[in-house]
Amino acid sequence: MARRDRSTDRNTIGDLSDPALISTLTGWLESSGARELEIATPDGGVLKIALNAGARPVHRADPMPDIPAGRPDGRIVKAPLAGRFHDRHPAVADAGPLAGEGRALEGGAIVGFVEVGPTLLPVFIREGGVVSDVHVRTGDLIGYGDAIVTMEASR
Repeated sequence: MARRDRSTDRNTIGDLSDPALISTLTGWLESSGARELEIATPDGGVLKIALNAGARPVHRADPMPDIPAGRPDGRIVKAPLAGRFHDRHPAVADAGPLAGEGRALEGGAIVGFVEVGPTLLPVFIREGGVVSDVHVRTGDLIGYGDAIVTMEASR
């Protein structure tokens, strides 16, 4: 978490937009009984975390569950957070989409990535199946819970 900056011989907290850092700080805040934390950096960066009274933080160690769609055998895979969607890893320019219509995928497969600032987070499916519909395109802004793809059971 804290890093020693050898040039100034000081501890630094790291990238304030790092989801792992924010999750760790939120956990510490909750366990301490405090309700708010604000960190300001010399370059003007600010991170403020405020917990609602009685709220319990949600830790997403597992991928988001697939939500049943309108069809009995369809499952909608939803966005685990808001950001910009990518249907392939941006560093692999010549690769095709990870989840095109008709493509069979195994459980735990990545169907895309959500970019939040400098962070790129994968979107996983829990159970395998065949992609029956793709709801977003690369570059689309998505919100938490927006539909990414619809999966149907393999036949």
